[in-house]
Amino acid sequence: MLKKHLIVSCILFIFISCSKDNYPNTPEVIPPEEKEEESLTTRLTKNIDVWTDNWVINVFEQGLIRVYDKEEHKDHFTVFLWDKEVVDSIVWHIDDILHYNSGVNPFRSMTGVTFAKPGDYKFDLLLYKDNKVIKQAGLTIRAIAGKDFFNVNWGNPPASSFVGESYSDKEGYRIKQTYVKGQFPYSYLSLYYSDQFPKQTLEKEKEYLMEVAQATFGTPKFVSAQSKQTELDEKYTKLFKNKLNYTPAAIWENSTSTIALVGTPKDAIETYFIIAEPKY
Repeated sequence: MLKKHLIVSCILFIFISCSKDNYPNTPEVIPPEEKEEESLTTRLTKNIDVWTDNWVINVFEQGLIRVYDKEEHKDHFTVFLWDKEVVDSIVWHIDDILHYNSGVNPFRSMTGVTFAKPGDYKFDLLLYKDNKVIKQAGLTIRAIAGKDFFNVNWGNPPASSFVGESYSDKEGYRIKQTYVKGQFPYSYLSLYYSDQFPKQTLEKEKEYLMEVAQATFGTPKFVSAQSKQTELDEKYTKLFKNKLNYTPAAIWENSTSTIALVGTPKDAIETYFIIAEPKY
């Protein structure tokens, strides 16, 4: 009986041993590779974007550009509370128009922008950390000459006398546009001087404003370089209802407006500006 039991045990041992040999080894459990933890800067800036409600605006009309978190705020408004641990500085940039370093405290979340000339303007927001751009967002605004004279529609006159401005950080100039009511309404643009933009020479004033007018209205119909001053004075007197003490340097016309680059006062010019009247 004992011998029989021993034989059965040996057979069972051999069977179990062979069965184990046929099974593969249990693989070693390898923990997944640990992901590198996102930095605070990456986590807080990865969804930054910029937005404007007015992708097409008239020259001298203000547009607004906002910074927002596109993941959290679909309405394009976000209030940011950051410090130097997140970013070192934020730069707002449009070639020849705007270059502003806002810093981070307080954080600038919106900027106004205006343009004196029609065209497509590319805006870039640049976030810096350790002297490197760690985030960039951008958009393009189109400026058009969509009203009768810059930012004025003669048929629906503005309620305010001040109707718009444009400025350039790079060039330093600021141009303001005014609307004057009366029997014969008119609008004019002039350079605005301040501590940041000191008084310019007459030739520089003329150059700034001639460039602005030509960018919108093209080559003047009459210009002092082509006509004698007396002839230009006569054209100006004939075309304009307001008999003001100005010396014209160039005259343009379109379907709704008569426009002139003028110096004043007539006999001893001290400053230049652009003036326009509706066609009567």
